[in-house]
Parts: sequence; structure tokens; C-alpha cells
Amino acid sequence: MKGLAKLIAAILAILGLSSKASAKKKAKVKKIDKQVKKVKVAKKAVNKKMSKVKKEQKKAAKSTKRKKIKDAESFLKDFAKK
Repeated sequence: MKGLAKLIAAILAILGLSSKASAKKKAKVKKIDKQVKKVKVAKKAVNKKMSKVKKEQKKAAKSTKRKKIKDAESFLKDFAKK
């Protein structure tokens, strides 16, 4: 009986220790999950800024189409008006 009681006590002790260990692991995982969420939010913000900048760059890079010059007189008249 005493041996059986010791065996049961040992099993319960091991289970108790394993529950503490798993609780510590869960706490570590929660911390990592929080950090991952922060990184995801920051990544979204950076991607938004990058897309805005790229759009602005595209707008700035668009070249104006120039008219073909047929003769010098019409070109000079148009240039003088500006």
C-alpha cells in the first residue's frame, strides 16, 4: 500500500511539474504571438506608405507628350505665346 501510494504521489508530482512547465511554455508563446502581431501591424503601415510613394513616383514620372513640329514658323509662334 505504501509503495502504491508513493507511486501515485510520484505520478501526481510529475503531472504537477509538467503543468507548470506547460504554463511557462504557453506564457512564452503568448509573448511571441504579441510580438508577431506588432510586427504585422507595422508591416501593414510600411506597405501602405510604400504604395503611396510608388503611386506618387508614377505620377511624377509620367512624361508630357510633345507635339510633332511640322514647320519652324508654327513652332516659333507657339513658343512665343508661352
